[in-house]
Amino acid sequence: MKYYEEINNEKNIFASELKEPNENSFEFELTIGTVSEKEEDVIVNGINIGSARRINSDQNGNRFKIKFDNYISYSVIDERFDKLTQNEIFSGNRLRIYSDSNFLNYIKADMNATSDYPGNFKHYAFITLNHIINVASEKEPEIIKLK
Repeated sequence: MKYYEEINNEKNIFASELKEPNENSFEFELTIGTVSEKEEDVIVNGINIGSARRINSDQNGNRFKIKFDNYISYSVIDERFDKLTQNEIFSGNRLRIYSDSNFLNYIKADMNATSDYPGNFKHYAFITLNHIINVASEKEPEIIKLK
């Protein structure tokens, strides 16, 4: 997968522009966040807990379009509600490819998708600072570097 390593090794990734441009296609953009040079005080409930640098999702970071021309299912989760599980098997960090996951188990239990129809499929997960995007698909995504 072109650009896999570049995305997979980043720490600060944001997702945006999630849409279905055509029937059974799904695409979104990933922006690599840039860390501000300026330190700012972080105030929580009126208490200064120290200084930090803001992570910006702006035009300064590299951007990628992720396209699935055909998919079985996808889900988008607010990253605050991700349930970390111990039994899932995957490779990757920010762009994960699962061989066993709760999402795959859900697909197999709740849908008419099997290795016979439509064929072998995988679970691709994109771990960003604001969303977890899960996609079950027979084909790997096309990744296009926008900037």
